[in-house]
Order: sequence, then structure tokens, then C-alpha cells
Amino acid sequence: MFIYKKTEELEALTAEQLDAYKVELKAHETSELNKSISEATQKAINDAKETLKTFLATEVSNQLLEQGQADKSEKEGQFVAFAKKNSTEFEESNKYYRADMTIKAAALMTTANVLPNVAGGFSPLFGNYIDTEIGHTPKPDNIILPLITVKNQPGTESIWYSDRVNEDGDAEFIAEGALKPLADADYQTSKAPVKEVAVRWKFTKRLMAHAPSVVVDFAEHANELVEQKIDDQLLNGTGVGNNLTGLETIASAFIVPTQLAGYYADANIYDAIMAIATQVRLANFKGSLTTVLNTVWMAKMKGIKNVDGDYIIPPFVSPDGTMVGDVKVVFSNKIPDTDILVGDLKKFNLVMAENITYDEGYENDDFSKNLVSKKLEAFMGTYIKSSDAGAIVYDAIADVLTDIEVVTP
Repeated sequence: MFIYKKTEELEALTAEQLDAYKVELKAHETSELNKSISEATQKAINDAKETLKTFLATEVSNQLLEQGQADKSEKEGQFVAFAKKNSTEFEESNKYYRADMTIKAAALMTTANVLPNVAGGFSPLFGNYIDTEIGHTPKPDNIILPLITVKNQPGTESIWYSDRVNEDGDAEFIAEGALKPLADADYQTSKAPVKEVAVRWKFTKRLMAHAPSVVVDFAEHANELVEQKIDDQLLNGTGVGNNLTGLETIASAFIVPTQLAGYYADANIYDAIMAIATQVRLANFKGSLTTVLNTVWMAKMKGIKNVDGDYIIPPFVSPDGTMVGDVKVVFSNKIPDTDILVGDLKKFNLVMAENITYDEGYENDDFSKNLVSKKLEAFMGTYIKSSDAGAIVYDAIADVLTDIEVVTP
């Protein structure tokens, strides 16, 4: 670092020292001058940059304003003209590059600015309410299963039952020492076949892993299908081939009791129920009686009126219409609205040879295709003892009304 010397210090120097001091002084002053020039130059450059930047910003703003307001024939500013010239030259020299710049006016933002995956589709950006319950087409209630006798006997291959038939002879009052009357009967053993009901379905393992609610829901659906099919067959199974024998097939037809033939004037559904119940009671069946009607009769029975438009409910009918005399009335969508079923339905038997069982596994190329096969199956048979056949009656309502209504001369 150079240090300036005072006068007395200079006077004390020799001639050689003084010359050396002068050389150092000159070098120091030259260095300081260069430093000052450099700083001044840098400051001038910075000032020039700021001035140019301000000028360019002002010029761009003015030119954009001029382009929006002035006629196209007006003279362009120097900067805008320069930019256009360079853009044109660049585009002509480079045919593989195109650059367009469009300045658009901002618009109001609405929910339309949130674009779903497809038109009307889902967007996680919205506040969404998601109903996780899976909807399904409703199925009719199972009506027959609760009304009949159901017996569980796993492992049953065949159903055997016996009747006492061909009963002959009777007890009599006799004189002392007289020959006692003879009675006899035969015993008939019958066989009812066991039938199978089943359903199967397939899932990919990916579906099972990623949508467990679907797996559970479809299992419930499959189980309902099996139960529905059982209940349907218990009512209208023909017994032919793989079908169960149902109530419609094994029940007796209506045979009007002699005293009720042509007895009812303006016969209606209540009269039909009581007439069929009387047929069953006259056959000495003493169990609880049930009648099954189509659901439409729930309205029809409550809509019976007299000529004055007054509703008529017989005194032997409960206010809600579920009891007609001592006969319980149930309604179901499974029975046609033209038919009626009445009787001691507990006399009809269902034997579950195997309860509904669930299995899953691979079949064919399931393993290669990442599939799993599932199934439900059950084995069962139905029967009614021949001696109990008269306990249940199934017939057309119109035929019953014809048999019991007063015949107009």
C-alpha cells in the first residue's frame, strides 16, 4: 500500500530514495486514475442500460396502444418495425419453425372452466357427493318358504314317505259276545326326487382386489337368485324334468260343497275365500289356513262398494283385510291375479338335502386368464302325502265364483 510522506520526511531522504519515492508516487496516481475511470465507465454503462430498458418498455406500450387504436396504415414505431422485420426474416430463413403469439382478452371463469374427463363426466376438482350404495332392480318377496314346512336333512339323496291308504271297515256298536267288526288298511311308501338349483359367475382377480363392494353385492345378488328360484318353484314348479313339484301342481281343484253351490248372491272374493276354506274344513283338516292372492287384490278387496258408493267390509273380515274369518290372507306378486291358493300350507313339505353352499376355484383356463369361478348350489325335494292332498286348493277365481254364485233365472 502506498503511503504519502510529509515534507520533513522527504527532506530526510537521499537522492536515490527520493527518486524511488517519485516512481512509486507516479505509479500510485496512475492506478487511482484508472480506477476512477473504470468506475465512471461502469456507471455510465449501467445508466445507459436502465435508460434503454425504460425506453423499450415505453416504446412497446406505445406501439401496442397504437396498433389497437390507430389505423393500420399509420406508421409503426421503430422498435415494433424492427421486431417484425426480424420475425419475418427468421421465419423465411427457417421453414421448420413456426411461432405464433396471440394476445386474448381474459374472460369470466365459471364451472365450465373445470373440464371433466369426458363431457358430463367426473372431476375431482368439484365438490362431489358420491352415493356408495349400489342400486338394483327390486325382487318380489319370498312368500311360500315361510308358509310351508321346511326340513333340513343334509346328505339326503332320496326322499321317502309313507301313507296309510285303502282304509276299510269301521268300529260298530255290537251285542255282547258278537263278532267284532274287522278293519284293515294298506301302507303305501312313495319316493320324491331331489332336485338341484345352482348359479355361477366369474370375476377377474383385479376386479376382486380393486372393487370389493362389487364382489360382495354380486354375491348377495346370486344368493337372492337362488332363493327366488326356489320360492318360485315351490309355487308353480311342474315337477317335470329338473323342476320341483310346486303347490300349483299338487293342490286339489275347488269342488264346491253341495250346500254352497249357487248359494251366494253377487259373490265376491270374500265369498270365494270362505267357500274354499269350507271345502278344506269339510275334509277334516284342522290346521291354520292361509290364502295367497296377487298384490292387486290388496286394493280390490278394500275397494268393494255398495250401489250407493259406500265401502263394504264384511263383519268377519279384519279392518286391514289380512283375516277373512279364520283364514290368513297374504299378498304376493308371484301368483297370477286370476288365481287363488287356500289351505293348510304346512302340509306341503320341502326337504333341504343340502343347504345353499358356496364354492370358488379355477376351471378350464381360469388360472391363465386371472379369473376365479364362483358358484352357489342347493339340493332339495318337495312332497305332500296323498292323504293330505285335500288340505290345499288352487284354482281360478272366476271358476270359484261361477260355482258359488246364485244362478239368475
